Amino acid sequence: MKFSIFVASLCLLCSFNLYAQKSPEELSSTCLGCHGVVSYNNIYPTYKVPKLGNQHKDYIISALKAYRSGERSHATMKAHAANLSDSDINKIAEYFSSFKSSKNTIASEDLQMIDEANSCVGCHGVDGNSIVPTFPRIAGQYEDYLYQALKSYKNGERNNAIMTGIASTLNDDQMKKLSKYFASQQGMQNIDQGRVASKK
Repeated sequence: MKFSIFVASLCLLCSFNLYAQKSPEELSSTCLGCHGVVSYNNIYPTYKVPKLGNQHKDYIISALKAYRSGERSHATMKAHAANLSDSDINKIAEYFSSFKSSKNTIASEDLQMIDEANSCVGCHGVDGNSIVPTFPRIAGQYEDYLYQALKSYKNGERNNAIMTGIASTLNDDQMKKLSKYFASQQGMQNIDQGRVASKK
């Protein structure tokens, strides 16, 4: 009986150690089921699952912890984040942040739209490539995802004092215009694009 308990405990310990030793890429494999598929849609409401390549590591960490705690509401994300340790989250963030964009430029034809983004540039940068690691890059993100995020801050589905304050001042047309502007910039990467860019 004691031997059986010892063997079971040893197996459990080995399983835990194997999980703990997983690489950032191995831990991120579940995430890639949605975030690694180009233009994959969230079921309801319908919008594209966001790109994560080239996102700030610190921002991904804070977002995953918010899903894990329930501070951010999304059933699928909460289920995935629920059993992640701080170490797991750190490795996943490290993986996605490792895919760098080859260049960041502001398209000249979009300069006329920057006035609409005055309330955004302080945190996210003129072209959406925030240099502050706790603020997310939004350049090159899917347009419909950015629009959905702004709507969520405005209607209270997402809670962030800064974003709620800004979104509350925007009408629907302004949110669409901002989403189009930042989506047109270069920054966020699909994973395949990120692999190519990171090798340059």
